Amino acid sequence: MKILLVRPGAPNVLSFTNILDSEPLELEYLHTGLKEAGYDDMIYDYICQKKPFRQVLKGYEPDIVAITGYITQENMMKKFCQQVKKYNSQIATIVGGVHAQINTKVFYTDYIDYIARSESVHAFVEIVTYIGIEKGILDKADIINTNLIKNLSDINGLCYKTCTGEWKNNPMIPIDINSLPIPDRSFFYENRKHFRYLDLIETANIKTSLSCPYDCKFCYCTLLNHGKYRERDLNLVIEELKGIEVQNITISDDDFLVNEKRLRDFVRLVRENNIKKTYVCYGRADFIASHPDIIKELADIGFKYFLVGLEAINDDELNDYNKGTKEEHNAKAIEVINDTSAQCIGLMIIGLSATKKDFDDLYNWIVRHELIHVTISIFTPIPGTQLYEEYKDKLITNKVEHWDFLHLVVEPENISKHKFYLYYRKLILKLYKRARKAGMYEYLDLEYYKKMLSKFLLRKAYLDW
Repeated sequence: MKILLVRPGAPNVLSFTNILDSEPLELEYLHTGLKEAGYDDMIYDYICQKKPFRQVLKGYEPDIVAITGYITQENMMKKFCQQVKKYNSQIATIVGGVHAQINTKVFYTDYIDYIARSESVHAFVEIVTYIGIEKGILDKADIINTNLIKNLSDINGLCYKTCTGEWKNNPMIPIDINSLPIPDRSFFYENRKHFRYLDLIETANIKTSLSCPYDCKFCYCTLLNHGKYRERDLNLVIEELKGIEVQNITISDDDFLVNEKRLRDFVRLVRENNIKKTYVCYGRADFIASHPDIIKELADIGFKYFLVGLEAINDDELNDYNKGTKEEHNAKAIEVINDTSAQCIGLMIIGLSATKKDFDDLYNWIVRHELIHVTISIFTPIPGTQLYEEYKDKLITNKVEHWDFLHLVVEPENISKHKFYLYYRKLILKLYKRARKAGMYEYLDLEYYKKMLSKFLLRKAYLDW
């Protein structure tokens, strides 16, 4: 039995490929589970494999195709499933990933057979085993682990169609992150040149926790794993780090800087095991502001970039987001990181109420606090979050491709869409030029991205929808 594991490419005109391209860790987890169960699989990742999907199908002839993706890739995931069924209706189709986990119903279609909602690798292998037996590809006597033989109704978080064509949702049980295998990175090593984070080339991903312990209204990650935050045993983390054969590591936790004791133990274990790597991680401003010693120690063992959810520069907006932080935390966090060898990447949101003054004030705040790396997202309520429930009746688009944090999906409150995009473009370009003068982003073709951004934001069709 052959399983094709798929990650489609980015669907949007504005593309930052060759700048932020992550290892397909979710598919590598599945590959590892399938390999341990004795099944044959292949990863197709559009980031590094540009071969047409139909050509991949014809060359591999899979029995099952499993596709993952984010919200902006929803239509591509569906299109791929349609292509599978058109090529061979007997091939089983499965969709999964973080978007499908929460927004399951958007995948209730005739050309999708199963929706895998659980983070569990074991549950995915159970689905594959069931399909293999049902289609007569597998014999029960040939299955290595008989615990994999399950009824559909027993598989964690699975959505499937009943004999009447109705969809049934199994209960979603949070998993223990320690049940995830250390991933087989054969695919990554074969394609390492394609995966990078900014100037860190050949960058691997590692996951040390699931979900998030906070409840910011805009955050999608806190909903994952049925909303249950789980930390991975540090001995497993260290074991995996020791086995990764590249220098650069992105820690893909929504928030790595949560548990003070755990972080001190992590620093100690990295030093004891003489692990010499360069790291990227996400963290909250209030933790960083109140733990300068830990940030210094993390920087000393190789942390280069801290991605910090600053979000806003005034307390009212932060309160509206239920962020639980204040502007003073943001300012202090930047100062703490700037006092180390590491760099702060500020993640900020420009709100719907923004005027030209707000765009100018944001730029001036960034300059005043000596923040060089900064990403400005446009206010985007993600389906499934508290924020989406507040704004779902005010949406001005239903194109999922617009949920990339670069589009207005809700009408601005004080200025026109046209002016909003003009001010946004001006702010982004000023920030990039400023960072370039400071010696950052030397690997970027600034003129190319300036033209691409201008074309993307200013074309008439985009503004008019």
